[in-house]
Amino acid sequence: MRHPSLAPQVLLYLLALLSLSACESIARPATIGAGARVVNTMSNATIVHASFNGQGMGGGGGEECCVSVPEKWQPGMMATIEWTKDPSPGLNPEGIKRPRSNPDGTTTPAVTKWYEVHEANYTRHSVTIPVPPYQEVGALVLVFLPCDKVYPLIDTKELGRVFGNLRGLSSQEWDKEVIRRLGASPTCQP
Repeated sequence: MRHPSLAPQVLLYLLALLSLSACESIARPATIGAGARVVNTMSNATIVHASFNGQGMGGGGGEECCVSVPEKWQPGMMATIEWTKDPSPGLNPEGIKRPRSNPDGTTTPAVTKWYEVHEANYTRHSVTIPVPPYQEVGALVLVFLPCDKVYPLIDTKELGRVFGNLRGLSSQEWDKEVIRRLGASPTCQP
């Protein structure tokens, strides 16, 4: 009696294994939710909006929930950070301050026009940078530095190193100390 060949069955089994391993190699890494916050160290500008790998964050400085970051850091990880900056908070390019609203708080046509001119002065930025190593996800803090530089902080210990023991400092001293702790320059280098 002749036995059917096992070769087609073995071949199908090997193809299935290869397919599964290919899926695993392109699978996305496990992610974890983290609070998100923007810290702006530039006294002459404000961050209106920012995003980390397409995940939006407000620019006001308060912590928001949540963004997804890979649970574990891997060498070669990159992040695209985009932001909108107001280079002259409170003033239009011609130095004109915001007009007053109506006594009842409603907006006047002059205020509406002022905002149109003001927002046209916003600048948009984008950078793709390496993600600094992290051991434990604490939060995602995008620190905006002078000269349109940005530094993403994720690691719990690194967050403590950069932001720890800053109580009692004036706003300007606080900004300078954070810049120093990140090894950045407080002024733009030519």
